[in-house]
Amino acid sequence: MTSKTRKLLAAAGGLVVLLLLLLALVPALFGGRIAERVKAQVNRTLLARVDWRDAHLGVFHDFPNVTLGLDGLTVAGVGRFEHDTLAVVNQLRVVLDLGSVVRSALGGSGPMVVRAVELDHPVARLIELEDGTANWQITRPSADTTGGRAVRVSLKRFTIDRGAILFDNRAAKVQALLKGIDQTLSGDFSKDLVDLETRLHADSATVRFANLTYLNGVRADLTANVRADMVKKLYTLREGTGLRLNELALAAQGSVAQQGPKGERLALDLAFGAPKTDFKGILSLVPAVYAKDFKSVRTSGALAVSGRVRGEYGKDAFPAFAVSAKVTDGTFRYPDLPLPARDVALDLALTNPGGSPDSTVVDLSRFHVVLGRNPIDARMVLRTPVSDPDVDARLKGTLDLADLRRTVKLDQVQELRGVVSADAAVKTRMSWLDKGQYDRVAASGTIAARDLAVKGAALKQPVTVTEATLALAPRRAELRSLSGTAGSSDFAASGAVENLLGYVFRDEDLRGSATVNSNRFVLDEWKSDTGSLKVIPVPKGIDFALAATVKQLLYGKMRMSDAHGRLRIKDQRLTLEDFAVNTLGGSIGVTGYYETTHPAKPTFDVGLKLQQLDIPQAVATLATVQAFAPVAKYAQGTFSTDMRLTGPLQENMLPVFAALTGQGTLQTSQLVLKDFPALEKLAAKTKLTFLTEDAIRALRSQFTIENGRFRVQPFTVGLGQASMQVAGSNGLDQSLDYTLHLAVPRALIGPQANQALAGILSKATAAGFNLQAAPELGLDVRLTGKVTDPAVGVDLGSVAGSATQAVQQAAEQRAQAVVDTAKQRLSAEAQRLLAEADSSAAKIRAEAQALADRVKAEGNQRADSLAARGGTNPLAQTAAKAAADRLRQESDARAAQIVREANARADSVVAAARRRAGAP
Repeated sequence: MTSKTRKLLAAAGGLVVLLLLLLALVPALFGGRIAERVKAQVNRTLLARVDWRDAHLGVFHDFPNVTLGLDGLTVAGVGRFEHDTLAVVNQLRVVLDLGSVVRSALGGSGPMVVRAVELDHPVARLIELEDGTANWQITRPSADTTGGRAVRVSLKRFTIDRGAILFDNRAAKVQALLKGIDQTLSGDFSKDLVDLETRLHADSATVRFANLTYLNGVRADLTANVRADMVKKLYTLREGTGLRLNELALAAQGSVAQQGPKGERLALDLAFGAPKTDFKGILSLVPAVYAKDFKSVRTSGALAVSGRVRGEYGKDAFPAFAVSAKVTDGTFRYPDLPLPARDVALDLALTNPGGSPDSTVVDLSRFHVVLGRNPIDARMVLRTPVSDPDVDARLKGTLDLADLRRTVKLDQVQELRGVVSADAAVKTRMSWLDKGQYDRVAASGTIAARDLAVKGAALKQPVTVTEATLALAPRRAELRSLSGTAGSSDFAASGAVENLLGYVFRDEDLRGSATVNSNRFVLDEWKSDTGSLKVIPVPKGIDFALAATVKQLLYGKMRMSDAHGRLRIKDQRLTLEDFAVNTLGGSIGVTGYYETTHPAKPTFDVGLKLQQLDIPQAVATLATVQAFAPVAKYAQGTFSTDMRLTGPLQENMLPVFAALTGQGTLQTSQLVLKDFPALEKLAAKTKLTFLTEDAIRALRSQFTIENGRFRVQPFTVGLGQASMQVAGSNGLDQSLDYTLHLAVPRALIGPQANQALAGILSKATAAGFNLQAAPELGLDVRLTGKVTDPAVGVDLGSVAGSATQAVQQAAEQRAQAVVDTAKQRLSAEAQRLLAEADSSAAKIRAEAQALADRVKAEGNQRADSLAARGGTNPLAQTAAKAAADRLRQESDARAAQIVREANARADSVVAAARRRAGAP
């Protein structure tokens, strides 16, 4: 090899390395810009919230083009669809022309060119409301592209891997669900006239119209060759286009055109039919037959299927269509089963003149089959299925379930026997039932079952029905009798179903009422076993009122008797009204509800009245008692409570204790506590031996449950002659936080307790308090730690404090007694002093009055003597009389003065006595 050749090879190798390096750098250099540009363009053109978890570029997935990958793509609605998700895509890959990407990233002119789109695990929910508003109508009326360049689609490949689509037209009552979708679409969309090829597969396709199911979980395969006129928006089906539903092959032809400014309407002109006339094709649409070994089924009979759709579909538009299916002389048989199905005949027509889905007429003019020796016949005509279902239906025949099992392979069924017979007819409009116009309703006949037994994977427990009779009547269907077993439980019921047709044709809840009786019912047998779930689910679509009586009801460790009350099942909620049951040595009353709207997260809200329940049995059985009353496992006796509890349940049906809230009252009988660690530690610390005695007096308290803790309001409980006040809480982690106050009579404090409290006693004595004289000691205790390993803290200062207080109280009482005695003595002395003073005052007054009387008498006597000395001389008489009068006046004045002075002296004596006696 020459030097020149080596240089050329080296240069070529360098160019290749440089090219690969540039290709590797393009995603790193321009990935962020391109992702931002795509998001900006999307937000300008769509009325939706579009987002993704991650965006990345690659050059080797579709070399030499660039692949833009969006992981975790979501498209959410706005406005009326604010809370709806239109689409979720695990990964979206968009293949872009490399040259257009580089030009766009460098600010050059020209659009980015899309070559291919790939969707991995997309899920789409397409919903059209009653007024024609659809959640997929997310293109802005006038897309604002200011500041950005267009994205040109030159699509050559479109693929879907493992997708799912739900379509729900609520005005037309059309629902379709496709699961497990794989699709490939190829064609050059850059041209005005494109030849498209598409292959679509769905693992499961279900189609319902007016609440009737026409396809149920069938496998679907669509092969379409289409000539697409992109200018006229006209798509014409070419030869080779066909649809396969399980084993039924249909060939199609015609065209679809987009009409309207936004292509919001579709002009349909389609025809289809079954090229083969083998009965086996339509038989494959029966799920029970198609499920197992269908290829081995031998059939005979003729099939004819044809249909045509013509007209516009969109808002305020519905196309005309006519679909017919006819089977004559059909038979089928599995080679390894003994019985064939014979004389199968079907004549079904669906027609609509166009304009409205409510104009559809479903006419099943004949259905006939013979299983074993029993024929079954049915017919039905359904008109105005959307607005006011007009039904004319009849069913007559007998089905021996054992014959059914000998005709059809039912691998999930272990046992099937019994006889079901029907001879019933209904002719009515739903509006007549809604308005109570039962005189216009024709409904008669019965549906009955006897000696029925079913056991299979779809049932939690085997079910037997001894007898059952449902009688149709214009007003309602009466369940005249129903008796049998479910697992090891027995049941008997009677009642009525009020809206059987509404349940069938309007998808309404099945309403009714019944009386149910059972001798023994085992709830454990009906726990869900989906994954780790043990929830007992409340069924959907049921609105029933039940009056129930169960003699023996079993759930877990609980054994209950005489259960009775009213139950309401509605909206996956079981509501109990005045439900009562005897259990655990007492009784439980329940009013409230249990709900399984979200089966993995059931909730409850109940009021409970527990009367005289045995504590050991309750501890062994009730998780709530174990969680919130851990002391109960050391107790014997009974308790009663009236409480309200609300919160979620776990998957094992136990409450989520940390999320429980509640409140109530608690009462107990006299309790026996054995080996309770908290009291044992307290007794060991204080040497108060009575704390280890078994019996405590009955108690009553109020409590709340919140944030995983059980909190009690302060209450007092008797411990023999002592008492204890309790307040605090305990938690789900068995933690304790309580304060106790013991009031202990002095007589209960023995030598060991005195020794344990010697330090406090000596301090109190040194302070001048004789605690031996205290009649009662108070002891404050802090209880923390765990139930099984508590920490006991004793406030010894409270002993001295309480004792000192007791001594002070005793001293005050004695002092008061002395004072009272002194007062009594003082009162007696005061009475004596006052009495002596009154006596002295009276004596003074009496002596003074006597003296005054003598002075007055002596003065009068002397005045009379002086007047007598005047004789007969008039002058002498006048002078004597005047002298006598003066003497009398002086005597009276002297007597009055004596009395006044005596009264003053007497008053002074009394006043002095009152002062000495303390009298007012």
